[in-house]
Amino acid sequence: MGSREVNVLTGRQKSILIGKILGDGTLEKNGRYTRLKIAHTDKQREYVLWVYREFKNFATQKPKFVWSGSRYGKVGQFRFSTYSLPIFDHYRGIFYQGRKKIVPKTIVDLLKDPLSLAVWYMDDGYKRTDNSGLYLCTSAFTNREHSLLQNCLSKNFGIETNIHYAGGYARLHIPSRCKYMFCDQIRQFVIPSLEYKLL
Repeated sequence: MGSREVNVLTGRQKSILIGKILGDGTLEKNGRYTRLKIAHTDKQREYVLWVYREFKNFATQKPKFVWSGSRYGKVGQFRFSTYSLPIFDHYRGIFYQGRKKIVPKTIVDLLKDPLSLAVWYMDDGYKRTDNSGLYLCTSAFTNREHSLLQNCLSKNFGIETNIHYAGGYARLHIPSRCKYMFCDQIRQFVIPSLEYKLL
């Protein structure tokens, strides 16, 4: 199991963490320090287990299935948490304002590794139903933060994006001209159970 004494992330762990923060991962203040919380539906059990193996040296215990209440009724999640450690404080200081997740001005210096991009897409990405493009769900971010992400994707990965709206919520659209370039950059990192998201 993990250890509270371990407080250094490998380069690979840093890349995965950045992708998870942009996606569905949560950095939560827990006592003195911050912990990483990972939770997905049971359909994504293989993905949770993959993330767990990557952060096993920080984890408090193996992933488990838990029923929890929400405004939609009871929701089942497969999840795990890490120990609360200063290293996660560092990333929370970058990607959060209070309890709100943000896109930092320095994102172009942080989101450089295709592995980060792959994790973000495995969390929050999907194909258009007509296969004419891809989406990254980014509705929690402001217009300014969308601009930062667009600039980052263009500069670091050569991916041009548009902002589309559905029900008043924004999302990044990767158009047809860039969809294969995007998939080719992340393909080697996408786990088998999520390959259906690729073209």
